[in-house]
Amino acid sequence: MEPEFLLGAQELLSRFAIYGRYYERPICGVNEQLRDRLEIAPVEWSLHAILEHPPDLLVVMMNPGGSRPLNALWDAEVNHGFASAQPDRTQYQVMRLMLIAKRYGMLWRHARILNLSDLRTPKSAEMVCKLNAYQADDSHSLFSVGRAKECSEHFKQESTPVLCGWGLNSAFLPLAKAALKAARLHPLLGISTDGNLYRHPLPQRHDLQIQWLVQVSKQVMDLKGKQAK
Repeated sequence: MEPEFLLGAQELLSRFAIYGRYYERPICGVNEQLRDRLEIAPVEWSLHAILEHPPDLLVVMMNPGGSRPLNALWDAEVNHGFASAQPDRTQYQVMRLMLIAKRYGMLWRHARILNLSDLRTPKSAEMVCKLNAYQADDSHSLFSVGRAKECSEHFKQESTPVLCGWGLNSAFLPLAKAALKAARLHPLLGISTDGNLYRHPLPQRHDLQIQWLVQVSKQVMDLKGKQAK
């Protein structure tokens, strides 16, 4: 087993910086806290350098969950709305995968995490309730019709791999299909049995977390082989 599989938070944070773009806006009359993207890049890179550098890997997950800016007094008007972000255990899995990919010869320095929804709701059951309540306003999703231009900008570089990991909840199927349509010309990574719903990178059990890394690492190796041909 590659040592990167077991790297802990302290070691990962010594290598990577994490920035999120946070915002607030009313949806169906409810003021919501949202995040439209998260950037993971080498710790020595400035935010300016990160924003100038296109991502080497796109990751699409369900929603930002409990993600929050480190500084509670962050200013949405400063640094284009970006702030240093508190990483969660899922993002550590992405960092581990990036380091494993580097071992295989893939130069994955910068990952951008997008989501089916920007709503910062930590519990999936609550997220489903909000999706049902906000059917009249889907602007919280990058994959809504009203954000098509923004979405196409993220997916314009077709050689960039897309890691899918939005989970297996069928309530997210319409948004998952929209995300897959946006990523249809990209190399896809992730574990799925039906081609629509993809396992989350951080299952509850530790052995399944390792299993996820092993399986997706094999996909990275296959991708590297195809690129070498």
